[in-house]
Amino acid sequence: MQNSINYWLHFVYYQVLYSSYDTQFNRLKANILTKIFYKIIKFSDPLISYKIAGFDLLLPFSHQLPFILKTYPLYSSNLARLAKYVKQKYEDLKFIDIGANIGDSIAILRKEAEFPILCIEGDDQFLSVLEKNATLFSEVYIIKAYLGECSNNIRGTTIKQGGTAHLRENKVGDNIIEVKKLSNVLKDYPSFFQSKMIKVDTDGFDCKILRGAADFLKSTKPIIFFEYDPFFLAKQGDDGISIFNDLSSYGYKNLLIYDNFGDLMLSANISNSSLLEELHLYFSGRLGHRYCDICAFHTEDNDLFEIAREREIKFFENLRGRKEANNAYSL
Repeated sequence: MQNSINYWLHFVYYQVLYSSYDTQFNRLKANILTKIFYKIIKFSDPLISYKIAGFDLLLPFSHQLPFILKTYPLYSSNLARLAKYVKQKYEDLKFIDIGANIGDSIAILRKEAEFPILCIEGDDQFLSVLEKNATLFSEVYIIKAYLGECSNNIRGTTIKQGGTAHLRENKVGDNIIEVKKLSNVLKDYPSFFQSKMIKVDTDGFDCKILRGAADFLKSTKPIIFFEYDPFFLAKQGDDGISIFNDLSSYGYKNLLIYDNFGDLMLSANISNSSLLEELHLYFSGRLGHRYCDICAFHTEDNDLFEIAREREIKFFENLRGRKEANNAYSL
């Protein structure tokens, strides 16, 4: 019975994922299956399996990652390439994944290089899936926690949509959520105090988490890969733009900036306030649909920044060259 249910769940999910609208029949089929898809989400959120970076991961039925990867196959691949560059300089690399979700970043990272990963996730649903997926990999450690600028308790709720989750603070209500600083949760995993790369993806708490990790950033000077979304930052009462002055005061100098689909936009010096203000304005008012991912390098890693910049430019030049060749061939 359970196998039959799993079969039909996967059938509906994959049919919707790879729907074709080229004929009237296919459009009708796609519309019917899409209605069934959302009915399933409304009443339940069962787990299905999907191959990410060559690994069969479990994910909630409502998770949109496969749909994103179908349209934007480079999504999150930049994180893995950058981690590979870091690993080449720091052979004993340890990686901290804040907002680990279901563990898709583990799979993407492990496709490129092998190193210990500490995953931090606060949402119960994503945490339970993360724990299952983590069994596929060695040297993966998991902490259940919400991180912030300081260690305290807040009144709030977790808002989830399409495979992402973020905290929303409420001034009233009985739901108390414990928020911790990064250094506090690392006490149980002291070897990760030496992590030379961290990823932060928390839909609006990203800058607060980095400010709360100031002591760690100043002492360890890791490469930082973080989401920068003015829409979600504003919802947390964060101006966002001040994080660049903060990072500069910690010794960070150079940035690689990508759009949220993994395409390299530009590199920048963190002191270029005019450019960063324009970047902030460009992504403001996008309602979370458009944002950027930023990789920040400490002054001590200027050499690594130059290597990463050169290799990323070359990667995208080659990619576009192949696309142009394919287009020319098809003509």
